[in-house]
Formats: sequence, structure tokens, C-alpha cells
Amino acid sequence: MPLSLHLLTDRYVFESSPTRHDLGALHVPFDELTQPGQTEARLDAAVRRREPAALIGASGSGKSSVIAHMLGPLAEGVAPLFVPLAAMPAETIDTPVHLADHLLSTITRLAGSAEARIEADLAPGTTMITRTRRVGGGLGWGWMRGEIARQVTHQTKLEDRATLVDKTDALAQVLAVVSAEGLQPVLVFDDTDRWLRNGGTKLVESFFGEGVRWMLELPAALVVAAHPHYFETTPRDRLLQYLDTRITIPQLPTTAAIDAILRRRIKRYAGVSDPDLPEVFGPDASAAILGVYREAGSLRRALQVCHTALHEALSDGASQLTARHIQAAANAG
Repeated sequence: MPLSLHLLTDRYVFESSPTRHDLGALHVPFDELTQPGQTEARLDAAVRRREPAALIGASGSGKSSVIAHMLGPLAEGVAPLFVPLAAMPAETIDTPVHLADHLLSTITRLAGSAEARIEADLAPGTTMITRTRRVGGGLGWGWMRGEIARQVTHQTKLEDRATLVDKTDALAQVLAVVSAEGLQPVLVFDDTDRWLRNGGTKLVESFFGEGVRWMLELPAALVVAAHPHYFETTPRDRLLQYLDTRITIPQLPTTAAIDAILRRRIKRYAGVSDPDLPEVFGPDASAAILGVYREAGSLRRALQVCHTALHEALSDGASQLTARHIQAAANAG
């Protein structure tokens, strides 16, 4: 298939908000683009050691991509639980009790979805399905299988008057069920800037203090995304005191790194197995994209600019994306 600006536009190659499933497939490891062993390898080691980890970076810098790549459907031996909080009220995580309630609710919902899928598979005329499935709207990434789902549902049935100790014990039992299947359970709090930004310093300190300290009692690895602006009001070492492994998302250093990301997107979305970038990018385009990335501190922003610049180039009747198109798109906002 010939590479062209029309193809890139029609296939939304530089769409900057892919699904979590696509994020993992699109990710080019920072360990390949920057200093080896300092990002993905460190996160993997922390998860395998069941060590609490902070992944630090601004919005759009690549935190979610790293998490999706390392803990996505292709990751072996892990059972990530992505804890949804973006649309939740602050009260969801303001105390360990509320956080425990939310974890139990999330796990119960995930198990219920898995059991419903199993019942559908076992309807008359079907046979037992034993392979791992991806269920729960992306929260489970496929590890919640039949027997795990049934045991989880049983373990999470608590009385209304259950104490924090009761809830902690129930969660520990659930995670033990997962571990017994040979999987490493991982609690994942991604994009925390979405749900902590309006809660103020008190909420941030409460979650990273009491909340994280309580979760260390659970037999699971823990991965928490952290935005640098949290450290403007609370010193980094104090805020992250309970997160032993601290990984800062590195900055992409060269145009070669930008080119590698562009190629991965073209392969994924345009179906071109070996894209020749000069066919659609002028010699100064990658440098301009790198400039946008460095100014914004966001790869997401750089890709948004690329998407807009494609329309600029097509309006000009151009066959290549140039620095001028990139700059025009960046100036347009």
C-alpha cells in the first residue's frame, strides 16, 4: 500500500487518544529510545518484586503508554487491576475505608462481568471455554477467568457493618486467590492528575499518604502515576515516601526517537509494514515535531499537532508534511 498524506489522514494515524488496548501496541519502549533499563525494565522489576512504584510524568508524556505496554493483554504472569477514578468524586479515595470500598466494588464488578460471560459461553449448545478472556471494559485485561471470578465473588461478600480490617482481609483473600493461579496481582492507579487536580493538596497528600500506606498491607504490587505538579505544594520525597521505586518518564532525545514513534503508528493504523518516512515527511518535519514535543513536554500534544498539520498540508496540495505545516498547526492551538 503506497504511503501518502491522504492515507495518514483517512486512517487517523496520529489520533492522539487511542484506546488503552491500542496504547500498549503503539508504545515504543523508552528503554529503546533513551537510556536502556531505566523505564520499562525498572517497572517490570518492581512489579515482579511486588514493590510499590511511582511513574512520574506530565500529562501526555507517556505514563499511560508505559503502563499499557507493560501490563496490557500481552504481559505474562501478571493480573493488573486498573482502578477507575477519573469520574469518581474525591470521597472515593479520601480515606482508606473509602478506598477499600472502591477496590472491593471494582473487583466485584469485574468478577460479575466474567461470570456473566462464562454463563453465556456455557449456554445450551456451547462447550466449556477455558482460555483467558479480556472482560470488564478493559479493567481486567483478561486474567479474570472462571474459577478466579467465582472465588472472588465469594470473598467480596461482606456485611454492611464490615470494618476496615474486615475489608482489608477480604481484599487480601481475593489477591491470594489470584496469586494461587500463578499470577502477580497489580493495583494500577493511572492518570491520577485527572482525579486529584481538583481535590487540592489535602486530597493528594491523603491518597499518597494514608491511602498508599494502607495499600502496602495488601499482597499485591502497586503502580501509581504521579504528576510533577503535585510536588509544587508537597516535597517529592515526602509525597512519595511509601513508593519505593520512582521512575521518571524520560524526555525523548532525538529526531530518531520521534521517527520510531511515527513509524510504529503508521504500521499500526495504516497497515504499511515498512514505512519510508521521507515519502510523507519533509527533511525538517521530524525536527519541528521534536520542537513541539519539547516545548509542551507532551508527546500527546506533538501527535495532535501532526494530525492538524496533515490537513494543512493537504489544503496546500502538498505531498509531504513540512516544518511549515507543523508550525502552522502548533500556532493554531
